[in-house]
Amino acid sequence: MKQLSHDAFKRARNWILMKGRPLEQALFAYEFENGTADEVLNALHAYQNVDGGFGQGLEPDIQLKDSSPIATSVALQHLVRFADEPKADTMIREAIRYLEYSFLEERQGWLAVPMKSNDYPHAFWWTVHENGMSWIDENWGNPSAELIGYLYLFEEYVTALHIPKLIDQAMQHFLQLESFKSEHEIYCYLRLFAMIPSQRTEKVERQLTKAVQSLVKLDRENWEKYVPFPLKFIPSPDSPSFGIPEFKIEDNLDFFVEKIEEHGKLTPTWEWNDYPEAWEKAKQDWSCILTEGTLSALKRFERLSNE
Repeated sequence: MKQLSHDAFKRARNWILMKGRPLEQALFAYEFENGTADEVLNALHAYQNVDGGFGQGLEPDIQLKDSSPIATSVALQHLVRFADEPKADTMIREAIRYLEYSFLEERQGWLAVPMKSNDYPHAFWWTVHENGMSWIDENWGNPSAELIGYLYLFEEYVTALHIPKLIDQAMQHFLQLESFKSEHEIYCYLRLFAMIPSQRTEKVERQLTKAVQSLVKLDRENWEKYVPFPLKFIPSPDSPSFGIPEFKIEDNLDFFVEKIEEHGKLTPTWEWNDYPEAWEKAKQDWSCILTEGTLSALKRFERLSNE
């Protein structure tokens, strides 16, 4: 079991503090250096628009300034950690307002990004086609399943949508899946079930295990590519393993320790086909997001050396 050395941790820290956005810098400080929730929320607030939704390139592969459901889901992933803070409460209330406004009756959910996203630099998989959908929207649960979880969690702010009906619909969709084409849809469902644990029945657990087993890549050579590796499904030592062998989880942790030891950071395993200048900036932002997130994961799994 490999531990990340203090020297490698310091190099990763310096990378985040030199090259990271204020949000990742504040998240790192909160996690490791007694930073405050207020600093994180102030940084996150810069991405919230007047309609309550989030945009402004919060998800670096989508440089759309306007709000989008997918960027709002990213923001809410952060906001749930700080939901007891008054500033977070206000931001959440406004985000729920946006989700109600952007809800599509005919879809009984949301499309990830609006057509206007095409007017800004973006990764090719976020291109919205003539039918109003991106490739991401072929899998309903990303981000709709996750967003329904936030509606449930903050139901006191929901005025127009019928949450039990939406939960039932999300469950039916998940349990009827016979094949699993999108790991991101499963990530969204895992977040949904974390917010609504009462829905985690034995039947759901069997379906989740089937999904993870069909998607997860267990061999090291795959982890150099953009794939769903074990830690994507097992974010903490307390998480269910879904049948992933313990030694593969440990190997995945070793892999990321080695990467940061070697490079002092992580870099994205994907790239854009267009907008080369914008991609260079997005690539740097992603590097800091990935590095900060992985350092936090290594901390949870007690993989940081004190020496």
